[in-house]
Amino acid sequence: MSVIDDAIEKLQAHALACTSTTIRAAPDYPPEDASILPLAVAYIAEGTGQADNATTARLLFTVNVDIHFSRVTLKGAYMQLNAIIPEYLKRLAGDPTLGGTVETINFPVSFRVVPAEWGSLVTSMVQFQIQLKFMETSI
Repeated sequence: MSVIDDAIEKLQAHALACTSTTIRAAPDYPPEDASILPLAVAYIAEGTGQADNATTARLLFTVNVDIHFSRVTLKGAYMQLNAIIPEYLKRLAGDPTLGGTVETINFPVSFRVVPAEWGSLVTSMVQFQIQLKFMETSI
C-alpha cells in the first residue's frame, strides 16, 4: 500500500505548500492551544475496488484533506479559507497524477466548510474530498 501512502503524502504536501498562509502538518495528538493552527491532515475516507478483467483491478479511494483554522476571529478564519480553497484546487489541477503516484484524480473535487473540533479546539475546517484512481495488476 505504499503507493497509496505516497499519494496521501503528496496531497498533504500540496496543502502545506499553499502560500497565502502557513499551514502545518497535524501533530500526532490533538493540540490544546490554537497557536498551532492552521493545520492539515490527509487520510483515506472510503473507497471501492473493482475487477476489470482477469489481470487488472481498479481501485478508487476517496482521500479527505482537512485543513483547520482558528476561530478566534471568524472574519480571520474565513479570509484564510477564502484564500486556501482556490489555491489548493489549482495545485490539484496542476498535478492530476500527484507526481505519478496515481493514475489520475477524478475531478471534480468536492469540498465543504464546517465548524469542527480538533481535540479541545473548535475550528473552522475546509474538507476536500478527493477521489484517486489507481490501476493495480492482480496477483
